[in-house]
Amino acid sequence: MPQLQVAKNGQPLCTVGSDDVWMFSASVHADIWSKERSELTVTGGGKRDADGASKFLIWQMSHELREGDRIAFLFADGTASSPKGQLLDEEPNSETPGPDFFGPKAEAEILQLENRPVLNLACTWRFIFAQEAELVATTDSSRQNISLHLLWNEMRSERMRVNLSKTSLREIVARSGGEELFLRYVGIGTQVEVTVGI
Repeated sequence: MPQLQVAKNGQPLCTVGSDDVWMFSASVHADIWSKERSELTVTGGGKRDADGASKFLIWQMSHELREGDRIAFLFADGTASSPKGQLLDEEPNSETPGPDFFGPKAEAEILQLENRPVLNLACTWRFIFAQEAELVATTDSSRQNISLHLLWNEMRSERMRVNLSKTSLREIVARSGGEELFLRYVGIGTQVEVTVGI
């Protein structure tokens, strides 16, 4: 069974192990409206009990990334977590939730969200997968969000889904997808990296 090792600028940040979860998810996100250059979130679903219920565990939540920060994800052999994930209600310094981009929205509300001040003018990443040429992901006038999403569950324990994409606010609201830059199911031993900025 695998684990996900997450490092920032060459230093271990956290490890999510399959001893503790039946699924895990890691994401890096940036958009033109956030004051943060990018953010990292690492979560998982705790082992399910007899009736199928599972606790939501957090390793990193909206961890701010700055210009030049490099995040490496290694899908590795191993089962232990380090540190242990926190339960959602134990997460310190939780802030008031932001706008719900996934609920139904009136046109006026969408326009209001689209017309917020642009705070992140240099919304660009370098993405590296294995020995392939690096990809540059950047927002533009039509797609204001970029995201990297890694997803694993124990039903297909030998592989992890890696997806890099660009989306507009309207595509997020409509759940219609966006521009797929990279999509791959990868095996144990695979590493992917994102560097904030060029």
